[in-house]
Amino acid sequence: MGKRLSDARLALLEDRINGAVTGKSSAVFGICNMDQVVIKKIMVSASGVIETDDEPTILMPERLEKLLYPKRTKVVFGGRGSAKTRTVVSILTEFARFKTERVACFREIMASIKDSSHQEIADEVERKGLSGEFQVLEREIKVPFTKSRFSFGGLYRNITNVKGFAGATRSWIDEAENVSKDSLDILEPTLRGKGSELWYTFNPKEENDPMWATMVAPYWDKAVDGIYEDDDTLIIECNHTHNPWLTHELIITRDKMKRVDYDRYLWIWEGKFRQNSDVKVFNKKWRVAEFTPDKSWGDPMYGADFGFSQDPSTIVRVWVKDDRLYVEYDGSKVGVELNDMAAFYDTVPDARKHAIRADCSRPETISHIKAHGFKIVGCEKWSGSVEDGIEHMRSYEEIIIHPRCKAAIDEFSLYSYKVNRQTGDILADVMDCNNHVIDAIRYAVGPLIKRKKQFKVFT
Repeated sequence: MGKRLSDARLALLEDRINGAVTGKSSAVFGICNMDQVVIKKIMVSASGVIETDDEPTILMPERLEKLLYPKRTKVVFGGRGSAKTRTVVSILTEFARFKTERVACFREIMASIKDSSHQEIADEVERKGLSGEFQVLEREIKVPFTKSRFSFGGLYRNITNVKGFAGATRSWIDEAENVSKDSLDILEPTLRGKGSELWYTFNPKEENDPMWATMVAPYWDKAVDGIYEDDDTLIIECNHTHNPWLTHELIITRDKMKRVDYDRYLWIWEGKFRQNSDVKVFNKKWRVAEFTPDKSWGDPMYGADFGFSQDPSTIVRVWVKDDRLYVEYDGSKVGVELNDMAAFYDTVPDARKHAIRADCSRPETISHIKAHGFKIVGCEKWSGSVEDGIEHMRSYEEIIIHPRCKAAIDEFSLYSYKVNRQTGDILADVMDCNNHVIDAIRYAVGPLIKRKKQFKVFT
């Protein structure tokens, strides 16, 4: 005897049969992996979501599949080229085709319809050839057959307007990084209908922005592989690395920004927080690029910093060539025991063949590592040696970091001067964090650093 179908599955199958006439089921979504191969075919109806063998007519990235399933709050954040906006528009327009939807599309500020998501939805209607089903009007978009409607509005200081969308089945807030705490506080209780959903898409700007602080930060430490989900909330980090259809033109634009302005690349393309570039110690002095040293470069220099507690142990291999500092290899790991230090150093090629300059404040550690066959010595330190080292590193034409050096890239992105909390003024002192690989680099080039003269002040 065959397996009996559940009531829910029977209802879905009924929707499939009757969908063309009644509008009760969606077209088939093809879920695609990064090779653009359809790995799953999904149909959505008022009864739920079901896999099907029918050929898909709508393709979407695997990363965003969970958007098809019911959830009160759905948040998608990340950088440019992720296909997040295009996918959300595709889903919302298809949902509106097979059942009645009232979709409220918001931006924080909407001075005119040009500031809204109206054009994105109108473009999707044209791309899919749906002009016979959709009415694209000046200030709203309708689907007469299902009585669905897309409306558009601004949130900022517009309580009356927002409350007018109380009957919406879904709200979509694009560019949500600009949304204020007041707007968020008003919006959520306004959409209170059964099964209503709140959708947000954004590229993070600052860590203390209301959208991040309120809707993402409380959950993000529990995320797995960039996705958090519970009974009510879905949060997805989605970037260009999750888009199977990233265009050649976007790749060129992305790679150019990565070469010439890495901080901005991290914000625009990787969805990282925007950096205050003036605060960054090595602002505009470094970039990421592949390189291969040859014999004309001379010998490499090695540096190491010893970690303890939550600080990582680090080791680097660097070169100086044509007034440029090259970071070729880095090792960075928290919790390296003394007995494991030799194996850790061996992760950087030829570390046993060259002198390694390390933090001189740990002579016992240096002795232990030396006993394991490394030519390790304590670096020279003096009053102001950190500042002199930074000035020396900034004096190079540029600092070039190999893409494999993930820890170095992170630290050069984050290493900052202190800021006066009351005035916002940037101070001369550097923050004692995000600097363990940088310290190792400073030790490595220690013999090249010119010590500034220290003057005594007589009174």
